[in-house]
Amino acid sequence: MVMNPCWRMAAILAFAVIGAAGVANDSKGGTTENKLIGTWKLISAKYDGNEVKRPEGYTQLKHVTPAQFMWALYDSDGDVKAALGGSYTLKGEDYVETPEYGVGQGLEQLRGKAQTFTWKIDGKRWLHNGKLSSGLPIEEVWERVEKK
Repeated sequence: MVMNPCWRMAAILAFAVIGAAGVANDSKGGTTENKLIGTWKLISAKYDGNEVKRPEGYTQLKHVTPAQFMWALYDSDGDVKAALGGSYTLKGEDYVETPEYGVGQGLEQLRGKAQTFTWKIDGKRWLHNGKLSSGLPIEEVWERVEKK
């Protein structure tokens, strides 16, 4: 059976989101609460120092589970335009994503390569800064999505 790409992405997203509260390893070998677990909405982004605005009606969400991350960019009709996901590590202020799957123009260059960032939680906001493996500097601000 051939699965429609939209349904395939929905299935991937559903599996990526499964998970509850989690923990991360700290530098001393213990565990700490993982404050990134949850769903986040991108509210601002700068790539190579230039502010990027999404087209009207587009939304980008990132889901972080205890073991995986996934983000999806979709339009007002709910059609996914780009998505990327895989494993991550969290140690202190270092957050490293290693994309394993994705759809969208140019994203294949990131698969299997570590994307290194620093992170900080400020209230309901996640400040996410670093460089992609391609060398592109990024600064993103994500806001926690609360249950309705």
